Amino acid sequence: MKRLFVVLFSISVFCSSFAQSDTISISEVIPELYKTQDYQSVIDLCEQTLANGSESAELYYNLGNAYFKMNELPKAILNYEKALLLSPNDKDIQYNLAFAYSHQPDNIEHLSLGFLPRMYQTLYRLFPVDAWAIIGIVFGLLFCVSVCIFLFSQILTRKKIALATLLCGLVIGIMAFCCAESRYTELTAHEYAIVVEPTTTIKTEPTIQSMDLATIHGGIKVKIIEEAFGWLKVELGNGKEGWIVASNVEKI
Repeated sequence: MKRLFVVLFSISVFCSSFAQSDTISISEVIPELYKTQDYQSVIDLCEQTLANGSESAELYYNLGNAYFKMNELPKAILNYEKALLLSPNDKDIQYNLAFAYSHQPDNIEHLSLGFLPRMYQTLYRLFPVDAWAIIGIVFGLLFCVSVCIFLFSQILTRKKIALATLLCGLVIGIMAFCCAESRYTELTAHEYAIVVEPTTTIKTEPTIQSMDLATIHGGIKVKIIEEAFGWLKVELGNGKEGWIVASNVEKI
């Protein structure tokens, strides 16, 4: 049994080191491709790496840069958005995404989040899901230990300290698990998409014959509300809703 564990551990270390060296080689190759303005090779390399199961904000960021250089604005915005989803506090990604959106022809005002939702979003984006889960477990254990001390200790000072500690552990533990759940949902729900076709029409109903609501251009970000028979009910940044052909967008 011990020998089997050693073999499995060795295999995992080898695979980990191989993946790390592969990432390093990509990081070394991409700047050279940019120097020669071989943006298509950057796209091919990043797409192939993603197809092999390696996903990172850096890969999507480089894809966004390459697509922008190739004048493919919708795909540039899509990949910048994917990069920002994985690394929401990266200033370079934020700047490039804002710059790309400034080239998008549709002038749609976006409804901003309220103060409290914006503060909560900033909070749960501070750490990855695993970090929030660890924080929740640590403070959950602290809560359990404090409860035991509060119930069984005969010393008044210890009971007071335990009461304060268990309340702290309870509040922070619940907050951490809520943040972990919110961040995980944000990463996996895929509730937003980017219009990737040059132009597309928003309809009142999920049929070609229905009335046109608006014509929008590639690069617009929409929120997916409902899916039905190859159509998506979407919400624009200004709050207006309508139906769009599902193949005209790609989920973030």
